[in-house]
Amino acid sequence: METNNELTVGARVKVRIHTTSADDEAAQDTYETGAIVEDFGVQTPETTSRDWAVARRWAVALDSGRLVFADNEDLTVG
Repeated sequence: METNNELTVGARVKVRIHTTSADDEAAQDTYETGAIVEDFGVQTPETTSRDWAVARRWAVALDSGRLVFADNEDLTVG
């Protein structure tokens, strides 16, 4: 599916995955490729009636077989 560099279902993306650690210096970002499989739309505290565990917008099936959830700032088209 051609996406014209837009975040949309079917787009091929690079996902930034932030790993955390007890030691802040050991935390790092890795990047994996995959395809967007679902758009859950913008989820805000006003739409969910809570300010904790707000859902991420995009479901991405990674080429490694994992399913991850990400927001716009975590994705790069291509």
